[in-house]
Amino acid sequence: MTNVGRTARAASLLAALAACGAVQAAPACTVQTRPFGTLTTGEQVRAYTIRNARIEVTILDYGGIIHAIKVPDREGKVRNVVRTLEKLSDYEGNATFSKIVGRFAGRIGGGGFTLDGKRYDLMSRPDGVSVHGGPGGFGSRLWNSSPADCGVDLSLASRDGENGFPGNLQVKAEFRVVDADLRIEYRAATDKPTVVNLTHHAFFNLSDAPDVYGHTLQVNADQWLPTDGKRVPTGEIAAVTGGLDLRKPRELGPVATSGEDIVKTNNGLDHTFVLKDRHAATLSDAASGRVLDVFTSEPGLVVFSTNGWNGSLRDAEGRPLVKGSGLALETQHFPNSPNIPAFPSTVVRPQAPLRSTTTFRFKTDAE
Repeated sequence: MTNVGRTARAASLLAALAACGAVQAAPACTVQTRPFGTLTTGEQVRAYTIRNARIEVTILDYGGIIHAIKVPDREGKVRNVVRTLEKLSDYEGNATFSKIVGRFAGRIGGGGFTLDGKRYDLMSRPDGVSVHGGPGGFGSRLWNSSPADCGVDLSLASRDGENGFPGNLQVKAEFRVVDADLRIEYRAATDKPTVVNLTHHAFFNLSDAPDVYGHTLQVNADQWLPTDGKRVPTGEIAAVTGGLDLRKPRELGPVATSGEDIVKTNNGLDHTFVLKDRHAATLSDAASGRVLDVFTSEPGLVVFSTNGWNGSLRDAEGRPLVKGSGLALETQHFPNSPNIPAFPSTVVRPQAPLRSTTTFRFKTDAE
């Protein structure tokens, strides 16, 4: 009998055995829960690990942290492709590291905004800029959590007036693993008109190298958002040029360390791109063969090349986190949208809740 014949016969036998109950099909995925540690508040943090044949993802109910995404390279070697922190206390000391960011991702200038004719003053820096929703944001909170089918559901309540934002807000973040995808669906409902902008601040490194400068990045955007001296979008939408022209794959090192003013001003990449369609970006590493495609319902993508990391923090493997150690691909609405009517609206109303989806899809260049 030929090899083809033997394979066909084996498949037929397995199908027959399964039909009569002798063989149980393996589950599509498993979800395991374990204690992760204790916050300084005394609250217990739990880790949810979702695993299937292609990917393993660990989510913490503290801040919605993506603590691990383990995927193989082209040779089958598996490693974690998101940057971590060494200790839970390090996560507590960093408001956004690998966390859900809200109520409002990015910056809002002018000390606040006006909505439906009413002025709302936000908790802001001395220069009048609110950053990532202000202190004690969603990344600094312990979320309610429960395991789900191939995932985990997180939820929290943000009270009316928190950091100056109106409305009692009920927020959900649903993490799901399907094949080699990690999908995040955000939902938010309010009892009065407010503004909401949610994103995830995970930092990717697809390689074994200490930085991402050998990666290539393509962003599907013809335009980006210039900012003022406080790095708040001015309302202008400009064509991508020079180091910000990522319409074709480009090596990150020369771009992120460019001497061009457009990049040098931010000490690297820290720019908002205006997306053309749902396929936001492709990040790839030639050495490992790993590839990440990002898809989103959001209109914008902030690309941030960890410009301020200096080695003072270490990851879970004890490696120092230096400049360029990771790359954040933050799908979101535009910063400062509440003050710029021409930007896509971030207003959420009781009759019009927020719903947003982002998918991180992993593969290798051998597929």
